Amino acid sequence: MMKKSEKSKKQKKQPMKYWLVEITLTSGKVLTFYVKAINQHEAYIKADDYAIIGENEKLRKNLEVFRLLP
Repeated sequence: MMKKSEKSKKQKKQPMKYWLVEITLTSGKVLTFYVKAINQHEAYIKADDYAIIGENEKLRKNLEVFRLLP
């Protein structure tokens, strides 16, 4: 039988996953990148933050290169 403290540690330590995100800008360009998140919902929240960056042309060039983002 597992102790309570061991069980709670396992519940707290959820593995991080990498989620593929595609954002289509109003210009028609598609930005594709991975974000690290616990679940898909968290990944979409992070992707919304990156969508704001995508609106800035200077910063968008960083997202146009396919790569892993934190």
